[in-house]
Amino acid sequence: MKKIILFLLFFSVSLNAASLKIINVKQKTLSNGRAYGLEGGIYFEVKDAEPLIMYKIQYSKDLKNWTDLVQVTTWYNSITSPYYTWDKLPKDKCFFRIIRGYVSP
Repeated sequence: MKKIILFLLFFSVSLNAASLKIINVKQKTLSNGRAYGLEGGIYFEVKDAEPLIMYKIQYSKDLKNWTDLVQVTTWYNSITSPYYTWDKLPKDKCFFRIIRGYVSP
């Protein structure tokens, strides 16, 4: 399996900054070595988020150009992002961050 080094960056304007945690999921294997179940990948846990505020999870390879991966919002203060398999993520090493988007009406 390809190894990807993941770094977390936290950016927020408010004192109650949302935090981003990357959860690595490995594919299960049987005793004979055969893989089964869900493919390996990652998902993100967002905690301390303000309700009804749109947050964007972004990635970058050079810390200069950021690309949106997903937009998330919640009625509560935490949320789990969709699951991303390794083939849907950038092939090179990259950085992830969470930023505040806009206030939902």
